[in-house]
Amino acid sequence: MNPHPPIVVWQMGKVGSRTVYESIKSLGFANPVFHVHFINPENLIRVQNIYKEKGLSLPRHIYDGKILLDRYEKTGINGWKIITIVRELTRITVSSFFENLNLYLNDHPDLLTKSGNVNIDLARKLLSEQFGDFDESKHYVCTWFDMEIKPMIKIDVFRQPFDHDKGYTVIQKNNIDLLILKTELLNSTFPEAISRFLHIDFQPKLKSANISENKSYSAAIKQVRNDLVIPEDALNKIHSSKYMRHFYPSKT
Repeated sequence: MNPHPPIVVWQMGKVGSRTVYESIKSLGFANPVFHVHFINPENLIRVQNIYKEKGLSLPRHIYDGKILLDRYEKTGINGWKIITIVRELTRITVSSFFENLNLYLNDHPDLLTKSGNVNIDLARKLLSEQFGDFDESKHYVCTWFDMEIKPMIKIDVFRQPFDHDKGYTVIQKNNIDLLILKTELLNSTFPEAISRFLHIDFQPKLKSANISENKSYSAAIKQVRNDLVIPEDALNKIHSSKYMRHFYPSKT
C-alpha cells in the first residue's frame, strides 16, 4: 500500500472547503492533499461539458478530479483520508449562485451591469425561482452525496448517524476513513476533528480562505440574503429533505 495515501477534501461547492484545504496543506504532510468537488467520471464529464458549452475555461478542481480518478482507477482507494463538509442548504444555494455568476450570463446578460456590479433585483428573482422550483430529487445539494461519495467509495452517509453533539462524524469503512464536518461549526470543531482524524499530536489552526466577504459581490450577496423571501411551501420541502433531516434536524 502507498505509505502516503492522499488526503482528499472532497465536497460540494461553497461549504468552506478552501479554508479546510489550505489549513491542512499548511501542515506539511508527506501525503498529497487534493481539493475537489467531483471524482465520479460521469459528473466530471457533465460539469466539463457545462463549462465548454458556455465557452468558459475549466476550473482547477476539474483537473484535480481527473488526477484522482486516474489514481482511483489504477491503484484503488484504500487508505485514502477523505474530508467532506456540509452546510445549510439555502446558504449553499445563495453562495453558489454568486460564485458561479458566469454560468448564468449567457441566459441572463443583464445579471451584471455595465459597471460590473450585480443586478440585485434580477439576482433575487432568479434565486426566488430556484427555491420555488425546489425538487429534492434534482437539487445539487440533496443529490451530491448519492452522486459522488456513495458510488465511488461505497459509503452511504445517510445510513450513518451524524454526531450532533460533537459537531462532526468519522466513518471508517472499506479501509477508507471519512470525516464529515459542518461549515457552521468549523471554528470550534476543526482543531479537534483534524487532530484525531489525521493522528497528529496538536490541534491545528483553521486558516481562512476564499471568504465571500472579501469577494467583489460581498455587498450584493448580503443584500440579497437580507431581502430574499423563500416561499413557505418551498421551505417546508427543503427542511423535510433527507439531507436537511440528517444534518440539520433542528430545521425541520
